[in-house]
Amino acid sequence: MGKKVLQPASVQAKGSYSPGWEVSGGRIIYVAGQIPWDAEGRTVAKGDVAGQTRQVFENIRAVLAEAGATLDDVVKITVFAADIRYRDEINRVRTETFKPPYPASTQVAVAALVDPEWLVEIEAVAFVPD
Repeated sequence: MGKKVLQPASVQAKGSYSPGWEVSGGRIIYVAGQIPWDAEGRTVAKGDVAGQTRQVFENIRAVLAEAGATLDDVVKITVFAADIRYRDEINRVRTETFKPPYPASTQVAVAALVDPEWLVEIEAVAFVPD
């Protein structure tokens, strides 16, 4: 019971993510896509993808705390970036935010997010063992 990183020798993971996780015997927490809003619903760090990514992870942290979980419990994130050129900055902040073993991660460049001021949106899945 718990969680285990899945890292087959035939699958390379370059960067701050793991190829997969196996979880059993606990609670799964799904965090909806978080955006770079502060507590008052204002977009922060306009034009600064690193600053927006930090705010998004802070919002994820707050949602997880409501369930008694932390960022250490995250097993999967999905990143939606408004431009593929933001990849390196987002990855840098992700590496600052998580410690190994890293969550499984999918990163997608999209044509646009709902608000043109948003540069990044991230959803997460966390697992808390019983």
